[in-house]
Amino acid sequence: MSAASLRGLEARLIPADQRVDDGMPDEELHGVVPASSDEAVPNGTRPSTRLVRTVSGSGMSKREKWYTVGLLTLTAAMLYADQNLLAPNLSQAAEEFGFSEREKDVKLGGWLQLAFFVVGSPASLVIGWLADKPIPRTRLFFLTVLIGEGPCLATYWVKTYWQLFAVRAMTGVAVGGCLPLLFSLCGDLFPPEERAYVASFLTIATGAGIALGQIMAGTVGPTYGWRLPFLLAAAPAICLAGILYATVREPERGSQEEAVRARKQLCQTPRRSERGGGPNARAAAAATYGSVGAARRGDDDPDARGSDGDGDGDGSGRGDEEEKHPPIHSPSASSSVYSSEATRVTYGGEISLAKLRRRLKIRSNLVILAQGLPGTVPWGMLNAYFVDYLHVQKGLSVEEGTLAVTLFGLGAVIGTVTGGIVGQRIYNSPGGRSRIALVMAVTTALGSLPGFYFLNANGYGPGDAWLHLSCLVGGILASVTPPNVRAVLLNVNPPETRGTMFAFYTQIDDVGKGAGPALVAGFIVEFGRRVAFNIAVSGWLLCGAILLCLYPFVDRDVDNAQEAVREELDAEEAAFNAATAEEGRTRE
Repeated sequence: MSAASLRGLEARLIPADQRVDDGMPDEELHGVVPASSDEAVPNGTRPSTRLVRTVSGSGMSKREKWYTVGLLTLTAAMLYADQNLLAPNLSQAAEEFGFSEREKDVKLGGWLQLAFFVVGSPASLVIGWLADKPIPRTRLFFLTVLIGEGPCLATYWVKTYWQLFAVRAMTGVAVGGCLPLLFSLCGDLFPPEERAYVASFLTIATGAGIALGQIMAGTVGPTYGWRLPFLLAAAPAICLAGILYATVREPERGSQEEAVRARKQLCQTPRRSERGGGPNARAAAAATYGSVGAARRGDDDPDARGSDGDGDGDGSGRGDEEEKHPPIHSPSASSSVYSSEATRVTYGGEISLAKLRRRLKIRSNLVILAQGLPGTVPWGMLNAYFVDYLHVQKGLSVEEGTLAVTLFGLGAVIGTVTGGIVGQRIYNSPGGRSRIALVMAVTTALGSLPGFYFLNANGYGPGDAWLHLSCLVGGILASVTPPNVRAVLLNVNPPETRGTMFAFYTQIDDVGKGAGPALVAGFIVEFGRRVAFNIAVSGWLLCGAILLCLYPFVDRDVDNAQEAVREELDAEEAAFNAATAEEGRTRE
């Protein structure tokens, strides 16, 4: 079969409207040296005539990627919807269980939230570690949802407080475990230049999901009882997770890293040149790879000099790369070059305790984890107590209090989307990696001001207009940081550690949201509701101050993460070359 015939077969197998330029998977079929070639092949072997399929990128079309993100967002929204379903009907549940006002705050507002996150926090660590192992994350996500949302369904049939306590604790598995999986998957679907956009959609799931749950509980609960909202939230979450598992392909781990993409381009260039790419294509790829790997290789590495005349290169800027990746028509190329393994670059990094210890010493990681606790306590307080506070202390109806929380949730959606879009543009600009830390710090600190207003004002104007406005603005300001800080957390960690690092992030998040209401419950006992809630909202001021400390570290830590990816690729390449050499010696 001639090379022309192979190219014709390729055209029939992959129509023009399904190639990468049209938004389909970045895949190519490469023909190899035909069996009829007169070119010498070492050791008397003949190259294979089968087509070799190599995959670059994630192997998924844009449509497939955004379908996956959409399903993940919807599922996460339903998971977070059940996080505070009891809050709008706290008084109704307390009356059924015969609790006093203080018991209502402590047992329903504090203990239940604490149990929810005490179980969810260790679950997130286990699931995050498993997410970094070579197992299908879509399957793990489905099982996590099933384990957590099954008890949420059972809430409809509980008869005692301790039964409610048990099922709420188990529901924390789904909420705690979903975040590491969500961001581990999306880190392998999109490059760093787009991750804040994607993080916006996933972060919306937390704000909009909680708002949706509170709307549903606030409207359904007074008429049909406080139990029904749990049933309405859990059933869709399980169904959506099942659809995700059945229809979504597992993305290739590490495929979106800059170092991996550059290495793929370098290794695939020879085969492209066989189809008319020209002799300069490989040099261009080597230049790209060299720019990405300059920090790793250094000026004293002869491989890095190539065209400078100081190394072993031939003036093409390739250095030793020609020996590492011989062209497929080179007489020195072994027959193994014609296999798919010779052209396919896959990132095989796996989590280990040594890697985890290194990640926990990274300054950006430490700052991001530190800001989580003070930054989430206000959210925990608002979710657990705010509707009841407006109802009991401010004289609003449950429906009016629910509207205020809904507007806060709407502001959170606006802030998340706007913050993700603007934040990503700032991050992509020159010097933007550091400036995004300033944006997060300032907006988070300013988010406390509307909170101080609606907690302390004696009146909210005609139709509670100022309450509604302050809730909307507060939600916007407090929600700029989450999509950006999560995108930064993705970018400062290599792919095989992201699930575990997001598990730590989730655990801190859970401590703030779970222990926060319990802590506030203690403050309520000592100081009363108003003082306790003001202390909680002050957490956003402290969070903003901590985020300022991210400024000098983030740029360096992003580069160090890509350095770790390159080192992993180098180790894998060395192992492959050693195996190839051993195979050649065996054949001789």
